[in-house]
Amino acid sequence: MIAVSKTPLSTPFYVAKAIGAFDGTCVSVEFDQVVGGQRAFAKVISGEVDFGTSSDSVIAFQSLANKAFVSHAMFVQSDNDVKLITRPSAKINSSIDLKGKRIGVTKKTASEYFLSTLLALEGLTTEDVELIHFKPDELINGFINNEVDAFVPWEPFAFQSAQLLNDQIKIHNTKSLNILSFNLISQTADTLLVDKAKCIIQGLNIAIDYIVSNPAESKQIVINELELSAELIDWVWPDYIFKLALNQSLILSVKYQAIWAIETQMSEFDEIPQVEQFIDSRAMLQVNPSAVNIPQ
Repeated sequence: MIAVSKTPLSTPFYVAKAIGAFDGTCVSVEFDQVVGGQRAFAKVISGEVDFGTSSDSVIAFQSLANKAFVSHAMFVQSDNDVKLITRPSAKINSSIDLKGKRIGVTKKTASEYFLSTLLALEGLTTEDVELIHFKPDELINGFINNEVDAFVPWEPFAFQSAQLLNDQIKIHNTKSLNILSFNLISQTADTLLVDKAKCIIQGLNIAIDYIVSNPAESKQIVINELELSAELIDWVWPDYIFKLALNQSLILSVKYQAIWAIETQMSEFDEIPQVEQFIDSRAMLQVNPSAVNIPQ
């Protein structure tokens, strides 16, 4: 059972399911579709599911709490999934103009970390703005109801906002400012769980090969699975890199975000974790050893 976050970032899972990629590698695979990596992570920790899909930001925040979990693999990266959205009338042209503004975020996720990175470009911190927390699918309502001056959603919520509000919003160009990865996670793995992770990664490997060779068909699978428009998929697809990996970039991303959470007093914890303990390379080494580049 896999808690799969309902986002185009989960494309390899939907494609694997559609083309039967898991059939030859796993006994049985079922999806529990959820909104956001936080929810997927919670289901993993509670034991409701065996695996989940979560961003590196969620991993970073949870690593501070010393939860018993590991990442088995990254399966996609995007440098433009999280976006800053404002009103044209607010005349917000750069991050310096956000000072003193009310900003909607989903706390302890890529949304909040991305905002902090954006503010840091102008020497600002989250102390210089008023953060207002919303669930991912409620951010746009907070904006419409004028509870916030700006908000920081991820896809598909940014696209949906553009479709709904059209010229009433301004989506800022922040491409390449932050790279987000999606990961296959589980509770700390015993041998049996590593074997299960291996079969899932094998299926994802088949699916990613299919995505590369059949982009149009892959897009249609996601459109059908998530009941999304072709326009949305065309909007996000160029920003996605579908590739299995387990490397230093994940370790550094998690470490930097954990340090940031501590320094901004966002966490009650004050000790930077040994990030390596949250990485389990055993399954990936059996499937695609050349994609593993971390200390053993």
